[in-house]
Order: sequence, then C-alpha cells, then structure tokens
Amino acid sequence: MEHRKPSVVVVDDYPLFRKGIADALTTNANFQILGLTGDEKTALSLIGLKPDIVIIDLDAKGFQPLNLLRLIKYRQPSCRAVMLMSSPNSSSNLMQAIRLDANGYLLRNIPIDEFVDQMKIVAQGGMAASEKITSALAEHLRSGTIEESETNVTQLLTKREFEVLCCVASGLSNREIAQYLEITDGTVKVHVKHLLKKLHFRSRVEAAVWASERDYRIPDEKLAKIGLSGSPKTFRRM
Repeated sequence: MEHRKPSVVVVDDYPLFRKGIADALTTNANFQILGLTGDEKTALSLIGLKPDIVIIDLDAKGFQPLNLLRLIKYRQPSCRAVMLMSSPNSSSNLMQAIRLDANGYLLRNIPIDEFVDQMKIVAQGGMAASEKITSALAEHLRSGTIEESETNVTQLLTKREFEVLCCVASGLSNREIAQYLEITDGTVKVHVKHLLKKLHFRSRVEAAVWASERDYRIPDEKLAKIGLSGSPKTFRRM
C-alpha cells in the first residue's frame, strides 16, 4: 500500500525562494506541495486544505508571520509549522514563535540535503532546528530561570518529573516517554505541564534546549535497549 505524501504549504516573501523550497521537497523527497504564496489571506485559504506542514518566512515584511502562525495553530492545530529565518540573531520573533508552538526553526542558508532531512523529521512528528539556532536559543536561556545546579532542579521537580525532563531533552515524543517510563501518554502530558510551570518555561522547546545544554539526557545505551534513540539536536513531539 502506498503511503500518503506529507503535504506542504510555503509562505515566503520571495517567489524564487518559494519555488526553490518546492523543488527541493518534490525532487529530493516524497512531499506534496499544496500551494506557494507570499500573502497571508491566500495562505489561510490554503490552510483550509489541511496541509501537514506549513513553512513560514519568520523575517517576512509582506505579511505578519507571527499573526499567521497564531491563526494557523488556532484553525488547524494539527498542522506543523516550520519557521525560516536569515540569522539566529536577527529575528526578534524567534522566542515568540517558540511560544506559539511552532515545530521547527531553520536558517534560510541551510544546505538542501539538511533541509530535506529536517523536513522529514517534522513530517514524522519531530522538531526541526538548525544547530546555530539551537545554540542561539541556548545562549538566550543560559542565564536560566532557575539555579544552575542539578540539586536545585531535583528539589523543584519530583523524581518522575525530572525523568520526564531528561526524556524531553533526549528528543523523545510523549508516546516514547510513556514507553520508556512505562506510564500512559496522559500521565506524561501532566508531568510535562507541571515541570514547565515549575521551571518557568512557556514551551517544551525551551525546556528541551535548557535541559540538553545541562546534559540532562537519557544515555543512548539505555534507550537502545528498548528500541529508542534520542537526539540532543532534535526535540520531538506528538
């Protein structure tokens, strides 16, 4: 049985760049392009087609990228959004996009092969992130919302919440965390909600980057024993 191709809408200021993205995804990977536009109204019409992924120019001047992201997440919560930017330091919108639950953050000068690989991760339910953007975000969070030492973290969190935090930092989805800790998906969601509140993070991505920087991760050999593999650079979600 043939698998359905992941569907994509591209919203970017530059027609040539939009075309390049479409060509990269159709030529080098098994994606279906539903539409290309640089207009917010047209983009929202295309979102009505229920694409799996929307790629948005976070530095756009011809439309309001954060407003578009907010509307997409409201109208089609299952649609995964990947934000493109020129520089990890040039966009003041990065943190706002994270808090609006975007699912990927990539630089516009990313190599084609890497871009395609990252988009495959997103299509599979993962989080795409250019390494430079992850580093910039980590630097932003390095001042920390809580004390640096692990002792303080473990004092704030229950033992199970800390285990879930380590799983999140290892790039595991809620389903994989549930498998690893032998608990239900619903219980994982509750623990994630509580640890975000206790650590004063507003998004799972912030917590994942912060914890990964401090090496709060599950050893690969432990994950391998149950058929899982984590990634410190890719923070996956349900």
